Amino acid sequence: MTALVVPIKRGLIKSMNLLWLLVKIIIPVSSLVALLNHFGIMELIAGFFSPAMALFGLPGEATIALLLSFFVNFYAALGAITAMTLTTQQMTVLAVMIGICHELPIETAVSSYTGLRIPAAAILRIFTALAAGLLINMIYNMAGGG
Repeated sequence: MTALVVPIKRGLIKSMNLLWLLVKIIIPVSSLVALLNHFGIMELIAGFFSPAMALFGLPGEATIALLLSFFVNFYAALGAITAMTLTTQQMTVLAVMIGICHELPIETAVSSYTGLRIPAAAILRIFTALAAGLLINMIYNMAGGG
């Protein structure tokens, strides 16, 4: 019985540390997006990016989540997404795009160790994310939407 206490305690401590890290990222970003929403700044951002984001079936404000995921991290994007109202279709498209092209500077540098040049890696990931977003949106639309 005592042999289980140490690993369980260590696991709980690691879990709490990870939870605290996520709380420190997600809550401030969610709050910032909510404030931007409250003061009408999100509407300005959404209006500017709406034409481009419509290609993916996404609202203009989804640009913030995409940019956060590309240049900050996945959890910052998650914080932004929690402040938005998205359909299943929009969430799926956005999640796939984020999954392909998250943390662009770090992941691109890591992929350079495989022999792929940094500009090529970045362009490939961005193009793949955009193509996947377009494709998934088209599939959803052909199937009747989500």
